[in-house]
Amino acid sequence: MRHSRNQVMSSRRNRVLSAWAVHAFTLTGVIWATLALLALFDDDPKLMWLYLGIALVVDGVDGTLARKAEVRTYAPHFDGVILDSIIDYLTWTLIPALFLFRTGLLGEGALAVILLLLITVSSMFCYANTKMKTGDYYFLGFPAAWNVVALAIWLLDAGTAVNAIIVIVLALLTWAPIAFVHPLRVARFRTLNIVATAVWILASAALVIAYPTGEPWIAVVWVLSGAWVILTGIIRTVAATRALR
Repeated sequence: MRHSRNQVMSSRRNRVLSAWAVHAFTLTGVIWATLALLALFDDDPKLMWLYLGIALVVDGVDGTLARKAEVRTYAPHFDGVILDSIIDYLTWTLIPALFLFRTGLLGEGALAVILLLLITVSSMFCYANTKMKTGDYYFLGFPAAWNVVALAIWLLDAGTAVNAIIVIVLALLTWAPIAFVHPLRVARFRTLNIVATAVWILASAALVIAYPTGEPWIAVVWVLSGAWVILTGIIRTVAATRALR
């Protein structure tokens, strides 16, 4: 009887330790965010993107680990959802927005400030929206993925006018009934979504390392893999629209 009780206690202790280990893993996002911010202040964009890339990978897998470790059961007094949202706002929105502002990619003067505020404020309607995700785990509206947008703007360097249009349109899409895929959680095309996302991350890393030069074929792979992720959301949006008719 005592042996059985000890086994139960040991098992629970291991589950508690596992839950806190996942929280600690998520918490590393704060470290990567801080290092990315320091790199931005040091005008080292490649190093900044490295840290934001690591944060992206952490954010991509910590939710799955948290559900597997049952953190809400075994570490109930520490809210991983709030922690994740804070880190996401830093790494997905604020730091990329400051990067666009600091590098002059948003233009100068009042225009740059307005676009910066448009990014930071519109994103709050994503993070504070309790209905941001559909029942099948798509994001409904642009999910404040400004790290992806900022990287594309930096690599493409299309000019202030184009950059401003991109920012305004995407900010407005925050409130649009358009689906954006969550590569790991959406069941439909999950394998393709994960592969496309992984390829996009690797291609992004290669382009950042080689910037301002780079192999054209890597750029093509980068565009195509990113286009697939966008396309899956469009497919879901069209299907939902037809279902309402």
